[in-house]
Amino acid sequence: AAAVQEWDLAGRVVLPGLVDAHTHLDKSYFPIPNQSGTLLEAIDLWRAHKGYRTRADIAKTVRQALRTAIANGITAMRSHIDVEANGDLATVETVLAIREEFRDQLDLQLVALGYPGGTREQRQTMRSALDLGLDLVGGAPALTANPHAEIDACFALAEATGKPLDLHIDETEDPQMLSLDYLAAKTKAHGLQGRVTAGHCCSLAFVDNATVGRVLDNVASAQLNLVTLPSCNLVLMGRAIQPVPRGMTPVKAILAHGINICAASDNVHDPFNPFGNYDLLQIANLTAHVAHLTGTAEIQTVLEMVTTKAAQTLNLPSPAVTVGSVADLVVLDTTEPLHAVTTVPPRLATVKQGKMLLRTTITQTWA
Repeated sequence: AAAVQEWDLAGRVVLPGLVDAHTHLDKSYFPIPNQSGTLLEAIDLWRAHKGYRTRADIAKTVRQALRTAIANGITAMRSHIDVEANGDLATVETVLAIREEFRDQLDLQLVALGYPGGTREQRQTMRSALDLGLDLVGGAPALTANPHAEIDACFALAEATGKPLDLHIDETEDPQMLSLDYLAAKTKAHGLQGRVTAGHCCSLAFVDNATVGRVLDNVASAQLNLVTLPSCNLVLMGRAIQPVPRGMTPVKAILAHGINICAASDNVHDPFNPFGNYDLLQIANLTAHVAHLTGTAEIQTVLEMVTTKAAQTLNLPSPAVTVGSVADLVVLDTTEPLHAVTTVPPRLATVKQGKMLLRTTITQTWA
């Protein structure tokens, strides 16, 4: 047996590995300037440019993204992969190969992000991507002409393939667009409580409190997992509205309803978001700022939104720093646990299944 190594951390904080529940690995580090800063321009730019990339280009940026994430303490991730047209299947194959490459360093779940209720080619591409090995049915119903019909198509595909769902829901400022409510009803009708995730849910931030309460009652009874994506939604939402809103889903109200909600990176250095570094502690810090989660207990909850609550969303065993738990760990350069959120300290090491993947040494010399 290998010799046991000891490392005296001198009181530094050890957290369960961070879990990034909503990313877009296929888009990362593809920085095309978005002049309007809106979601619709980002989508147009992405569609116009993505076909020019080779498999080697995609492999390079996906590896860069995963290495960055691991160095920042992420031990599990769920990424959406675009599958709108046949040409996207080459990207799917590339990402699946890289997942295998990184299998001992990171748990990676992959969502087929397309249009299950779309054209024949779109429907076939979704099915092909799931057959190739993507794990979840994805979609963006609010971007379609009939969001409820699109949600129906997503559930039909999930039923046909036996895969859970993770959908982009209501990424809009339109208070009339509350497909989250329909998603909750559909989840209960299909008996899929706990197996459906909804990302964004921005329109909830643009309706009155009574409507928020009514919708969240339904979300709670459907046991939906929600994901807030503060960086991207601060960038994309509210550009044409006065006074300018924050545009992030009402996290405080969601927590008060006992709903599982986590926070995630979303887009990183692409037409949708010029910012980001797969740093979930930075995302936690941003979430706490934007959602007014500033009390001691609230900051602790925000930390759970990138660890235990995110693991629940991915249906992973609850991570813990206890004897007998899976040793997915991150070491922080701080001795105060809440500083993980409030000061975003450097990561000193990432451990996966008991194996140290990397150590970071920081040297500071005062003149």
